[in-house]
Amino acid sequence: MNKRDYLIKTFSRTKRKDYENYILTAIWHKLDNMDIKPVSQQYIKRQNGTHALMDLYFPQLHIGIEVDEAYHQDNQKEDKLRMDDIISAVSEESIRDFKWFRVDATRSLEEINDRINEILSFIKNKASKTTLKWKTYEEELKELKQQEYLSIYDDLSFMDIKDIANTVFGKNAKRYQRSYFNVGGKMWLWCPKLSIIVNENALSVAGGWLNFLAEDWSYIDESHQDDTIVEERKNNYMEEVNFGRERAVFAKYKDNLGFNRYRFVGTFKISGISPENRNFIRYLRVDDKVKIVK
Repeated sequence: MNKRDYLIKTFSRTKRKDYENYILTAIWHKLDNMDIKPVSQQYIKRQNGTHALMDLYFPQLHIGIEVDEAYHQDNQKEDKLRMDDIISAVSEESIRDFKWFRVDATRSLEEINDRINEILSFIKNKASKTTLKWKTYEEELKELKQQEYLSIYDDLSFMDIKDIANTVFGKNAKRYQRSYFNVGGKMWLWCPKLSIIVNENALSVAGGWLNFLAEDWSYIDESHQDDTIVEERKNNYMEEVNFGRERAVFAKYKDNLGFNRYRFVGTFKISGISPENRNFIRYLRVDDKVKIVK
């Protein structure tokens, strides 16, 4: 997606919220800097354990903006996080210079514009001291290929499985239809669609598989809706343990624009039956990085 299409889609997410749309587009247009990349509707993991939804976020500058409209103030309704959101969330704790601005949309137009100018002054000052480059997806992949490792802390997600296999594991494929396959030696690539529980029911089930990722990404519990497959997995999991198989896991989620993406969440090894539910197999994270095959 080029910059024009990205920007149109990003700011179209606010078009049903009149005050928010006015404030955010005013900030963007007054910035007048096409090297700064905006992200709309970005979830932020707060240091106190809660989550916040940034209406506008600038990842290069670590600056978030939230617009408080009358509806939000009256209802005080907390947004419920999907697992998709947790995967793509930014951790405030890991960003030392994170800055969060709030704009009260119930104020007068003059007060709102004063607040906008105050935020703009901060953004422009920080941007002037920061090397900015809005990289294309292809440029991100090319730079990653030069690294020794891909880490869970790298700010990169993949558009499809072939990009993972080709960039990280040295393959040369045009397409992959499977979400789990060997990429060399004892290493397997696993791209699970994550599941969540809503009203005691599992959602986001892919082919009957249930995959629950711990919020701190320390383990994955896997099961299936078919009891026969569950019993088969429980009886045969030791084969994978004895082989020493590792899984480089790229969780499938939807990004802030609604597109499917894959995010590296670590290298995992099977440990046995889940202590929380005997119908699940547990995988423990054994490494937060994976070596890039040249």
